[in-house]
Amino acid sequence: MPLLVLFDIDGTLLRAGDPLHAQAMREALHEIVGEPVPLDGIPLAGMLDRQIARLALLRHGLDETAISELLPRIMERTGALYATRLRPGERQDWVLPGVQPLLLQLAARGHLTGVLTGNVELVARAKLAAAGLAEHLPFGAYGDQADERHQLVALARATVRERYRLVIPPEQTILVGDTPRDIAAAQASGVRILAVATGRFGVAELAACLADAVLPDLADTAAVLRTLEALAGTHPR
Repeated sequence: MPLLVLFDIDGTLLRAGDPLHAQAMREALHEIVGEPVPLDGIPLAGMLDRQIARLALLRHGLDETAISELLPRIMERTGALYATRLRPGERQDWVLPGVQPLLLQLAARGHLTGVLTGNVELVARAKLAAAGLAEHLPFGAYGDQADERHQLVALARATVRERYRLVIPPEQTILVGDTPRDIAAAQASGVRILAVATGRFGVAELAACLADAVLPDLADTAAVLRTLEALAGTHPR
């Protein structure tokens, strides 16, 4: 049976800290709310776009009823603003070392690869296309589809069942991410996690969160493949 490998985007596939993404959300919040809604001070690493916007709106003084009504519009507008402003190829030099050969080798071995990301779907698709990675990551679960990251795992696995008619067990489902929130999402959903220190957190910090495996990066394709396939051979929690 193939592995299902679900990659985070920012800090894992691409370098983190996309100013265009943050600006699109700020503008969407301003347009929909009618006044500036700051994002300053909100911890972004590993967060869903939906969570970030919710926290910003709560801090701005809106109640839950108003937030629930506004969030879908804010997410849609964030995606539209980002996608229309990102130029073709503009994220190719953001691809982290080893990503492209790893995706090619996973496909050659018959494994399925998608994304599990905090990005709004339109943002994620635009980033992957601009980075030249979209064809390798044809499905996923996105930050406008749930309120908590671990909920995205079930959505991604459901997509695989529908698209490929495959039921891949949790122990053969592996998240690849760069934050403690990626690790927590895997732990909460009973799947495996390979943490990589390519974002804001180092190897020791990620290991302390009890990731199943930690690597400094994805540059050594053979080592990453061995690690992923070894994880799938471990016993479920």
